[in-house]
Amino acid sequence: MAYQVSIFLENKIGRLERVTSVLKENRINIQNMSLIHTANGWGILNLLVSCPERACAKLCEAGMSASLRKIVALEMQDVPGGLDGLLTKIASAGVNFTNAYGRVVEPGQKAFFFIDADQIEDINEKLQAVGLTPVNDDLIYGV
Repeated sequence: MAYQVSIFLENKIGRLERVTSVLKENRINIQNMSLIHTANGWGILNLLVSCPERACAKLCEAGMSASLRKIVALEMQDVPGGLDGLLTKIASAGVNFTNAYGRVVEPGQKAFFFIDADQIEDINEKLQAVGLTPVNDDLIYGV
């Protein structure tokens, strides 16, 4: 199962660069990111990185509030309607997600859609029941 690193981040100049500096020093590649403003000058930075466990540990060692969250990655076609078709299947499986983001892997052909949900362990069975198989971790981290 794939993981994202979530960091509680103050919305001030230099805070994001502090994260990227720690990752650079430890040769950890950012493959996808999402920065969400929450309230009162704070946000949540979600990262898909090459080495999530090590990234989380190094960020915590540097004094940041970071945690690992299990996510599910699904493959979809990178064509108009590709996401809509995938979302139709996800909805038919009865899966609700709290956060999601995507990444094009092969333009015009293949993309990944990442789902973050509260009860992630139950999701795989529901998705497989409608013919959706999570992407192998090697493909996620190797891209």
